[in-house]
Amino acid sequence: MYQHFPDVRAILHPHSLNATLISKCFDGAVTLENYELLKALPGIDTHECKVIIPIFENDQTISRLAACVSRYLDHNRGVYAYLIAGHGLYTWGASVQDSLRYLEALVFLFECELRLYRVNNP
Repeated sequence: MYQHFPDVRAILHPHSLNATLISKCFDGAVTLENYELLKALPGIDTHECKVIIPIFENDQTISRLAACVSRYLDHNRGVYAYLIAGHGLYTWGASVQDSLRYLEALVFLFECELRLYRVNNP
């Protein structure tokens, strides 16, 4: 992460229930769209946007997983976080306070998406 984002000073990797569950319900990515709370993420100043949170398969070979994430980051802009399927979330920021704000927003938005998923997939 530090190689891709030179301003990053804090990376968080919680194993929240919402992050772990959503990583199993969606295939490849979670799309967060038209939520006011997306403005908690850097550079976003309107709810009229779409943020894609990629989901990577869990891999016990960390170097292989890191290479997969790195390739994704090489080809995609506006990445604020990623999920590891069945495992948890990574997010980062310029400070611990920033990273915690992103984490709180993402975990809440994941809960919103999980509830919508349950309604649409009874």
